[in-house]
Amino acid sequence: MLCNKLFIILLFHYLTAYVKPLVTNLLPMGILTSSAHFGRKLTFLFWKEPCAALSKLTRIPWKETIKLVQQFIRTTCNTIRRVIDNAMARWLPQRPRTLEWNDSLVIRIEDNLKRYFLEQGKQKSADSLFHTIHRHHLSRDERELIQYIKRSVRNANRSNITRTAAYLRMYTSHPELHWALLAHMVSRNGGYNMTDLKGEWLPAFMNSEYRHWSYRMLERCNALIFHDAYCQLLLYASSRKSGKSLFHLLPFFGVSAFMTPVWDTFWIQPNSPLLTISLIINEQNVIEGRVVQNPAFQQHIIQRKDFLAHGLLQMNQIVFPTQTPHATSPARLVGLTLERFDNLEERIAFGKQLYTIMFDIPDVLEGVQKFARTVPHTGSRADYWPHRFTLDKLALRRDRTTNVAYSPRLVEVWQDEQHAPIEVGDWLHDERAVHDLYLPTVPHAIDMNDAHNELLNEMQSLARIAANKNSMK
Repeated sequence: MLCNKLFIILLFHYLTAYVKPLVTNLLPMGILTSSAHFGRKLTFLFWKEPCAALSKLTRIPWKETIKLVQQFIRTTCNTIRRVIDNAMARWLPQRPRTLEWNDSLVIRIEDNLKRYFLEQGKQKSADSLFHTIHRHHLSRDERELIQYIKRSVRNANRSNITRTAAYLRMYTSHPELHWALLAHMVSRNGGYNMTDLKGEWLPAFMNSEYRHWSYRMLERCNALIFHDAYCQLLLYASSRKSGKSLFHLLPFFGVSAFMTPVWDTFWIQPNSPLLTISLIINEQNVIEGRVVQNPAFQQHIIQRKDFLAHGLLQMNQIVFPTQTPHATSPARLVGLTLERFDNLEERIAFGKQLYTIMFDIPDVLEGVQKFARTVPHTGSRADYWPHRFTLDKLALRRDRTTNVAYSPRLVEVWQDEQHAPIEVGDWLHDERAVHDLYLPTVPHAIDMNDAHNELLNEMQSLARIAANKNSMK
């Protein structure tokens, strides 16, 4: 029996150490991005101290451990399968596109940015740009509008719940703002990640300090993106209402100079995909310097092996429900897995792919819109998969045989926090960001039900192993 167990572990070692790197070498360059490092790094995580691990074999809760290893093997195989599917899709007929892209508008934006750097200098910051414009005369209406928008953003930026609702209101009023619906659904996922930290599983194998810092990073990212983007959306709504462009006011909100020619172009010749891709690029750059490269978050979260394992074990999933939730069966989920949150280019590419999944596949867009409008966001995973999650913690204590897990509402486990002051500065220093202004093809492997279910099973097994370990102390 022990030999069988060791064989499974060795098989897992073989799959993670050799199979995926082999597939990586056989496939064209660039297909896997960071996935190429999966096998080597995952092997390092699990085999750093093999002798120490083997010396403790008699104390391992084998039933759950073997189950977890089997789940890891399935996750690895499914990851390889999705990589191959997406690679093969390059030679298969593509889906008819519903999104329209205009390269001439990209050229216009690039020319405007070049002109900006010639006039302002490459080291122009958002702060100095603000003071330059501040000297210009503002009308009373413009000053009142600036204060109104700042107040509205501040009121709606209280929590993940209020932000998520604000995005949906904006999209409902202005459906040409595709980014608002994308942000709404990604914000829902942010809420799920926040409540996971106080749910049934993560507290079992994550200490309270790490969970606290994880929440702080999630909240900071969400709040920064909302603070930067929602004022732009409100300014667009005000421009529509007044019938004239008000985008000369963007610097008063600390918005990057990158977005001014984008909005000016959108006002003259609307192109929703170009605006959405631009906002994705902008917002990921906003959090890059203020969160991802922040020394505190680097120390407490990003440089830790726990955080690395999340990406390597396919735990950073973004899912979009496309059906109304049902208490006895899973709604269909589509989405993707982000492997390296700390990589700016990967986050931008990830956001663009999520956008094409949502808006370039009509039945996905229809399902997402219906879900967003009919299911209120609470932060609980019971919002979309009530067959696997419940809000009733007491009921679970009475019935431990069920496979349903506790997933609380966000307002029940996290209090609203006062946001720290936002660092002044513009991330834009040259025209290289324009190189990301293109619309990618729709990923082939987008169905997430199996991958998501495997992730939940893995977390459940990890929690049970941790619980058994604690009970033996």
